[in-house]
Amino acid sequence: MENTWRLVIAGALGMLVIIGAAASDFVFGSFWSSHAMLTSLLASLLVLAVTVAIVGELIERRARRRWSVLGQYVLFALVQTVRATWIGVVELSGVGSVDAASSEGLQAGARHVLDTERLSNAVATMVASPQRRGELSDLIVAVGAQSRSLITNWAPLMVDAGPYGPLFDRHVELHSLVSWIAETIEPGATGEWLPSRHEVLARSSVAAEYTAVRDDGWLVAQLANAAQFALELDFESTTLGFKLVSLASWTARLSRVHRVGVALAEPSAVAFPDEL
Repeated sequence: MENTWRLVIAGALGMLVIIGAAASDFVFGSFWSSHAMLTSLLASLLVLAVTVAIVGELIERRARRRWSVLGQYVLFALVQTVRATWIGVVELSGVGSVDAASSEGLQAGARHVLDTERLSNAVATMVASPQRRGELSDLIVAVGAQSRSLITNWAPLMVDAGPYGPLFDRHVELHSLVSWIAETIEPGATGEWLPSRHEVLARSSVAAEYTAVRDDGWLVAQLANAAQFALELDFESTTLGFKLVSLASWTARLSRVHRVGVALAEPSAVAFPDEL
């Protein structure tokens, strides 16, 4: 609906400009008739500007339709990583469990994340436990690897892809925060759970260079920030994803597939050769 209104507005403005130019002929008639070349040039530029505006909107509208399914796919893949981030922090910290299979369960889990004081206290308890800290490290490393793969694969297409670009940049920002957290968890405290490859990379990171950020208080604050940031991106990305391709549209597509499947299942619908 929004795209249709943009096209209507562009066309209406173009018509108003043309009508205004035509009306000016009655006011400045002698001027235009005395400057034929200038009049011709301005008329050509006016028609060109209106044409470019309308055609440009049509082309952009077509591009949005072409990118909508791909954009939704990438956004929902990123939602999987951000949702794993905030759900993991909630459950590993002991704040509560999250039923990710229902909207009500996700909303209940979201309330845990938004309770900053309770979440921070639970995260502090988790960080103080070597075993739970190790489980946290495993989660962050796994989520970071998945997020890095998605960002690396889709960045060339998504950075300048219309409405997806700014939101994609925010996913990159969250990934950077999660990676920084993963690299600041001391290998000595979680060496039993950390893969040796990650331990070597963590020691070599820029984060490991600064002793101030290795403080548990900083770690707790950043984990709480990451969980809340991930929850925000979860909501925004899911909302935009369903704006790109609505759930009703997917239901209609699946209905078409179902009808094709039923038709192919009927003996008279299609004749396959006896020998393939």
